[in-house]
Amino acid sequence: MSEHLLARLRAQAPSLGGAERAVAQVILDRADDIIELSSAQVAELAGVSRPTVVRTCQSLGLSGYQQLRVLLAREGVATATSTAIPADPADGPRATVAATFRHVAASVDAMIALLTDEAVDAAVELLATARRLIVVGHGFSAPLAADATARLNDSGRVSERFPDIIGEHIAVSALSSDDVVLIVSGSGSNRLSLTIARAARDASARVVVLTAFSHSPLVELADVTLVTGMPELSFRDEIVVTSRIPQTILLEGLLTAVADRLGDSGQAAKAHSVDVVSRYIEE
Repeated sequence: MSEHLLARLRAQAPSLGGAERAVAQVILDRADDIIELSSAQVAELAGVSRPTVVRTCQSLGLSGYQQLRVLLAREGVATATSTAIPADPADGPRATVAATFRHVAASVDAMIALLTDEAVDAAVELLATARRLIVVGHGFSAPLAADATARLNDSGRVSERFPDIIGEHIAVSALSSDDVVLIVSGSGSNRLSLTIARAARDASARVVVLTAFSHSPLVELADVTLVTGMPELSFRDEIVVTSRIPQTILLEGLLTAVADRLGDSGQAAKAHSVDVVSRYIEE
């Protein structure tokens, strides 16, 4: 959030209605903390409803609460200190690369801390048995969604991914209760992913979400949520660093589990895929 926006908030707060004024005061009092709080938490602190938090942000000329958080994160880019790559740049590029590997290795326990047996089992079952499976990912999560789609098809679990939001929305809207939408979203707050999740719910399809935060708008729309992230990951880190390493590793394991669940049919599909790939390998 830029200083001029904070100044505008201070100037406008007295003229806001009672409920919106309470929200504005919470934002002003806890400006440094707001980025890590959900709209529901701000609503609780202000003693108002969550829609009131959104309306207050809109009164400030923002699209909603998520934009407020993103602007706060952007404001902190110049001063934020990321712990994702603990290396001295003076040691050279190789040291930075090596430090990244070490950091990931040391973070494994934290990455899997929020994964439960029940959630993983449910996700694998839904992905393996869905009549129709659509994989969704936008922004920095798009490459993961593309890779997951290819890997699923490779294992015999036919899945679909659409290159544009309109085609994606149309396809998801035509689903039924026998179908599943797999959504990858680090922040759990991407507007496009939320649009698709709502469309899936309206169509009675099941929604499986892979994200870095257990409290996010997307989680509230999910039937099954798989949460994994780097240690002490904050919303600011998600906006500034945008690491997809935890979700990449989670997808690797999840898709292997789906292939195992498919049994003989999965093995046959994999053998066929290997045969096809071999035709494209030169001597």
